[in-house]
Formats: sequence, C-alpha cells, structure tokens
Amino acid sequence: MKKKIIYFLFILGWTTSAQKLNLLPDTVGICKGESTVLEAKNTSIPKTASYHWTSMKGITDHVEYIKVNEEGKYYVKVATGKNTYTDSCYVKFYPKPKKFIHDTLICNSTSAIIDAKNSSYKYIWSNDETTQRVRIDNSGKYWVKINNKGCAITDTFHVTFNSGSVPNFGNDVTFCLAEENKVLSIKTSPGTKTIWNTGATTFSINPTKDGIYWVRTENKVCGIKTDSVKVKLKACDCEIIVPNSFTPNEDGRNDYFFPVLSCDYSYYSFTVFDRWENIVFTSNNINAKWDGRFKGNLCPDDIYVYHIETIEKNSGKKEPRDGKISLFR
Repeated sequence: MKKKIIYFLFILGWTTSAQKLNLLPDTVGICKGESTVLEAKNTSIPKTASYHWTSMKGITDHVEYIKVNEEGKYYVKVATGKNTYTDSCYVKFYPKPKKFIHDTLICNSTSAIIDAKNSSYKYIWSNDETTQRVRIDNSGKYWVKINNKGCAITDTFHVTFNSGSVPNFGNDVTFCLAEENKVLSIKTSPGTKTIWNTGATTFSINPTKDGIYWVRTENKVCGIKTDSVKVKLKACDCEIIVPNSFTPNEDGRNDYFFPVLSCDYSYYSFTVFDRWENIVFTSNNINAKWDGRFKGNLCPDDIYVYHIETIEKNSGKKEPRDGKISLFR
C-alpha cells in the first residue's frame, strides 16, 4: 500500500510541473519543398527561460525557435525556474497551387467572370472577394492569393476589354460646304485594321462630296465590323458648325463638344442626351462647352444626341438642329 501512494505522488508532481501553455499552433501547413520557422511565444514566458525542442532531427536546446523542413510532429519544453511548460505542433506539407489564370482579352462585353477552378482552395482577390469566381468590370491588372491549407501563392493577371472598333454613325451626317472640319471618325482598339471605301486606313477621314461612306474594321479577336453613313453637303445660311465626335481625355486636343456659331442670337439652347434620352448637359450660354461629364462623373464612350434651338437676332428666324456626337476617350 505504501509503494502505491509514493508512485501516485510521483506522477502527480510531474504533471503539475510540466504545465500546458499555448506556445505553438496545433498545426502548420506549408508548401512542399519550402521551410518554416516554429517559435515558442507567450507573454507569460520570461526572457530568462530555457528551451528544449524535440524534432525529427533530434534535440535542440537553448533557442526560442527552430527551422522546419520536414513533415512531422515537433515538441517544445520551456523551463522558467519553478514552472515547466510543454506544447507541440504538427507540420504538414501540401502541394503548391499552380498558376493558371492567364491574361484575358474580352471582346464585345463589359464584364468578365474569372474562375479559379478549384473549390478546395481558399482565395483572396485584389478586389477583396473571397469566392472561387469573381466578376471583373474594368481593364487592368489584378491578383489573387491562392491558399492550400497554408501553402499559398499569388497569381497576377491582366484583363483587357476590347471592342475591336465602334463604327456607329447613325443614318446620315450633314456638313455645311463652308465647314472646314468635316470629319468622320471611329474608335479603334490596338491590333485593329481599318479600311474605308475611299482607300484610307486611318481612324478618321474628311468627306469631300455627297455620298455613302463605309468603313470596315477587322480584329483577330473581335472579328469584323462594318458601318456606313450617308453624307450630305449643303450651303448653310448663318451656319452652326457641329463636330461629329470629340475625345475628352484631357490631352488638350478636342476635349470639349460645342457648336461653332456664326450669327447673333436672341435665344440659344444647347442640350445633349444619352441613348436613353436622359439629359447629360444643357445650357443657354452661347459659350458653353460639354466636357463629357454628367454631375462630375465621366460619361462612357457612346453615341449621344444633341439638340440646338436658336432665334436669330436680326431676322427672328427659329431653327432647331439635331444630330449625333460620338464620345471617344
């Protein structure tokens, strides 16, 4: 009976001196072929403590951390005088996720779904999404952090939205004979070939006579597009010259849309509508210019409709004018 009591006291004394304290995570995942560092940390441990590590390679003493490059269970014992603390951690190696998201060119669309294609991984995208699939609405550079249970990589990719070209003139365009800036323009994307029925291969031409003008654009990704427009040239009294396109990209050239007036008016109204007939700009000031914005926000590339009303000061003649304007950035 005496031997049993002594043995019980010995076991009780050992278990109370080697106390459990959170020094290490229960498990750590890292990539195959890489290494990590296990460090025994806790605010309760004084700087004078001694360390004793047991690993796959044997025993390591007197260091707060060890470098790990083999899978298995690792133990640490920390002695602080009267108290001894123990903890363990299992280090698991996982396959490194592969980089598979390529640079993407999207044609004739305003959004794209990028799919990481592996539901067993965890994701953090550059737009703060954490799902397997994300929606991208703008051209640019993006990244995703792919995590396989602690083995993580970062994959970067570019998304580019390419419309190929935007040849959309409407039904007809009228220019005054005296107008110097008679221009038909289209917006082209990099890698797009352009051919007009005049033989020109530029993004714009200057029509010199009445007739039908057509343009053909070809892009190896976005395919072939064609459009045509009927051009009328006429002699105009008290002309108002209105361009058919402008580029409000703040480069100092063609940044504003406005009619050029050649007469004095007792009344003047200048209004621009979007394709849904919403007013995006209006003014009665003969010097007003539209900068391609609505309430301070950039308006998208598109075809807009303008409406001009005037009353000539001398004759009292009223003449409304309507037309289309292409906004390119």
